[in-house]
Amino acid sequence: MGIGKTNKAPVKGTRQEGKTLMTTKNTIKKALAALAAGALLGGVLAGCGASTAAEGSGSDSTSTAAYNPVSVSGTAPGGDLIPTNSQESGKKTLVWQLFDGLVDVDPDTRKVRNEVAKSITSDDQQTWTITLNQDRKFSDGTPVKADNFIKAWTWGADIANAQIASGDLAVIKGYDKLHPSDGSKATATEFEGLKKVDDYTFTVELTSPYSSFVNLLTSVTFYPLPDSFFKDPDAWRKNPVGNGPYKLRQAVDEATGAYFDLNKYYKGNRTPHNTGLYVRFYTDSSAAYQDVLADNLDITSPGGADLLTAKDDFGDRLVEPVITGPNTTITFPMWDDFWKSSNGLKVRQAISLAINREEIVDKVFNGYAVPAKDFTVKGLNGWSDSIKGSDVLDFNVTKAKALLKEAGGYTKELPIYYNADGAHKQWVEAVANQIKKNLGINAVPKPTTTFSDFLQKRADHQFTGPWRASEIPFNPGLDDMLRNVYSTSGSANSGSEWTSDAFEAKLKEGWQQKDTDAANEKFNEAQEILFQDLPAIPLWYTKIPSVYSTKVSNVHTNVFGSTLYLVEKK
Repeated sequence: MGIGKTNKAPVKGTRQEGKTLMTTKNTIKKALAALAAGALLGGVLAGCGASTAAEGSGSDSTSTAAYNPVSVSGTAPGGDLIPTNSQESGKKTLVWQLFDGLVDVDPDTRKVRNEVAKSITSDDQQTWTITLNQDRKFSDGTPVKADNFIKAWTWGADIANAQIASGDLAVIKGYDKLHPSDGSKATATEFEGLKKVDDYTFTVELTSPYSSFVNLLTSVTFYPLPDSFFKDPDAWRKNPVGNGPYKLRQAVDEATGAYFDLNKYYKGNRTPHNTGLYVRFYTDSSAAYQDVLADNLDITSPGGADLLTAKDDFGDRLVEPVITGPNTTITFPMWDDFWKSSNGLKVRQAISLAINREEIVDKVFNGYAVPAKDFTVKGLNGWSDSIKGSDVLDFNVTKAKALLKEAGGYTKELPIYYNADGAHKQWVEAVANQIKKNLGINAVPKPTTTFSDFLQKRADHQFTGPWRASEIPFNPGLDDMLRNVYSTSGSANSGSEWTSDAFEAKLKEGWQQKDTDAANEKFNEAQEILFQDLPAIPLWYTKIPSVYSTKVSNVHTNVFGSTLYLVEKK
């Protein structure tokens, strides 16, 4: 059951850190800050954000209990909360509270379960019938019907609306007419593959059989939108209405945070155990950490040097993730003639073999990461540490030097690009120094000022060497990250412009399997192709915990969505 996405998405923040290895506290602090920033995309939180607003401000709560919200760190969303436009961590933290999808992921079993959907069935894995529960409502009291999904997906797919995650919808028949690959105007106004049967039933016809479609439906891209959105999108942007367990108490303040009340109409799986939420925006993870220590904030994910003391500081109030992630890589510009060549492949293989991942994990990250063994993350169903070709991730300087010699050497400068605002400096320097020491290649860290600048330069093909990248899974399917990052249908595509018909074919073979084990076998065969071509070099998986104050209990982590509804205020 499972998944899907599309062509190149607009530039966005993504569903995707000395001259020697330094062990000083300052080095570890900076490197781990980068890990924490990535970790907050999933789990209890989904961001690491900036503010000083006091808890409890805002309008009167709709709850009968006194308004005493659970406070968590987050990041300013920097834009509207339309689900198809919400791939960044700051937005997702908020969108997860405002909406329910057709399905979600059970935080205990980590399996996909029905949510708004009463049933999702298919005889051929290409045409799916979706029947909705009839008791679900948006926070304005209007019912959630088939049209709310059909119209939301159609609007999200329309190229005129320029939605970041529209590519998720490319698996549905007719997407190419709403979103032509050449960037031209849509030639249709309706989604050919979506048919309304009655008010609470609709069918979805995909472009080809896709066993992972139900998993794909966990993506925020597939959330419904209320009738009020289509009547006046601009008004909705100012006062978003969703069908999730919470509703906004007042407009989001980009400088401080977002307050949430309970949605009194809510009937779903995520019934809140609290009276509301306050997502407080921070730009410094250490400030959030200190606030939790002082009981001025309820939950955060520590970064930097705080990770060195978190266990001692919090004891049982530290929750470790079950699934590691994201997967950090250095990704190559496969549009470049050299990197596309056979010699370019040998140089990439040599670089991978010249990196001592264990040493960097231990000395730079203080153990808060695990050396990568594949292109996904450890803990997913079907994950394997013995995929054919994965020995290229071993540390083997002798073999690395031999491959470099076969390639005719590499005498040019090797830039490694990263965004300076993401605190990746220390690990990038460590990787560069190992490449220089073990291969004699002049690897040079190249920072850009901001993440948006980094993304724009990458999109403009200004990168001549590899860049740092990271990605987390959006659902438990092994294929999610493979498709999302490396397939031409992935809306969080890595930007390398690597393509492989053989890789795409293996994914499709997996999606056509009815047995999960058989499907995972095909997905790992797809990974074999990634190891053969090596468009990116996997480095490590992160494992950042969450910590909480003495004022709350029942704190959980879930990389596939928010579990803030479970948190109880004492």
